[in-house]
Amino acid sequence: MFIHRLNTAIFLRAGTMAITAAALTTATSVSAMSAEEARAETQRIAMQYEQTMTHCRTLQGNMREICEEDAKGSQRVAQAERDLKLQGGAEHEYQVRLARAQADYRVAHERCNDMRGEAVKVCKRDAEQAYLRAQQDARIRQVEAPPAVSTDSTLAPLQTPPQAPLDNAAPLPPPAR
Repeated sequence: MFIHRLNTAIFLRAGTMAITAAALTTATSVSAMSAEEARAETQRIAMQYEQTMTHCRTLQGNMREICEEDAKGSQRVAQAERDLKLQGGAEHEYQVRLARAQADYRVAHERCNDMRGEAVKVCKRDAEQAYLRAQQDARIRQVEAPPAVSTDSTLAPLQTPPQAPLDNAAPLPPPAR
């Protein structure tokens, strides 16, 4: 049973890392997708979700619940990334970060159910604090993000006041000792 849980945990972690790696590469290259590409991306997300849920149905107990939460979270993140690719902008980047934070929180919260006693409370509190930090980080990054299109008008060059010619200038006082 322990080996089965370990293999499942490795499978879930590998899937999460693959999705995260794909997210990093897609989030940096924002380009307009055609309607056909968007449809294909939506179908790919749905197919990947169904495959993962099929695997989750083979598991039992809390491992199944963890797997299902991971699959749902991965689907939400992939959909948010698709929207980012379609429309771009700081708001969609925020939605991707928020979806990742929520997915991580839900999986961590489910993992806490395997624990007993005081450890459950500590684990859930830690998961909630990590979620709140991730939310706060997402908000900060949204504020720090430069606007996609500049609405500023061009600035006029600075005008300097005219200066008196150097030969008519008053001598400088001697330095103080």
